[in-house]
Amino acid sequence: MLVNISKVVVSEDVVGVERGHELTIDELARRAGLVVSTVRLYQNKGLVPPPTKRGRVGYYDERHLERLQAIAQLQERGFSLAGIKELFDGMEAGDSLRSVLGLGDQASIWSAEAAQTMSLVELSGHLPSVEFTPAVVQRVIELGLVEFSPDGTNVIVHSPSFLRIGSELAALGVPADEILDEYEQLRTQTDEIARRFTELFRRRMWKPFVKRGMPADQIPPLLETLERLAPLAGDVTTMSLRHSLQAAAESFVRAEARRLGVDIPRPGDSHANGRETS
Repeated sequence: MLVNISKVVVSEDVVGVERGHELTIDELARRAGLVVSTVRLYQNKGLVPPPTKRGRVGYYDERHLERLQAIAQLQERGFSLAGIKELFDGMEAGDSLRSVLGLGDQASIWSAEAAQTMSLVELSGHLPSVEFTPAVVQRVIELGLVEFSPDGTNVIVHSPSFLRIGSELAALGVPADEILDEYEQLRTQTDEIARRFTELFRRRMWKPFVKRGMPADQIPPLLETLERLAPLAGDVTTMSLRHSLQAAAESFVRAEARRLGVDIPRPGDSHANGRETS
């Protein structure tokens, strides 16, 4: 089980290292307030990522200094190097948010969608109108939607929801390449939406929490805020999309009506509903 992040203090400031600036191991150790041998120890134990090598010299950057600061703060809170490594490994492996927080993996908005394993025949059955050409298969793999099982006999569908949506779009006559085009474009836009909400959480909730020293009694309300934030982000995105779709659909219908010489009165127009005003 991962250590509880309620005992972790993450520094908000990295002193003396501008983004993109490189440090030798001596400079890194000095700015972290450590001796070189300690930095090497952490690196050998996998607590600090390796430097960028050019020739025989290794160069470090602000990420390494941030990691050393985090290690120091965790040690001050009583964590062993093994426990610290467990936390870092879990975060880097992409463990769910609740796991990294030490709260288990009960289902929540932050839990990853459960993947489904099926044969190629079963996958084709979900998408009967889609021709699984090598190009289509390669693209869905590159987009991270599916992958082959280790023995190559089955496929692992990472997003059954997308499979359902894709099958419905295909049934409406949308070609597979267009479905994937739209997914790729929309994913870029939703990544930006997620970035904005993440920054909102960092700025308005996480940063003040860190400045207060991350008190344990404030962990539950912080997690409750997290649990509420994701659905709210989804709701406002859905609402905004609905408004945009309504406006786009009305614009399309009116443009086509004008092209065909048909006048569609707007609500509130004098001829609306067949009535005239004097």
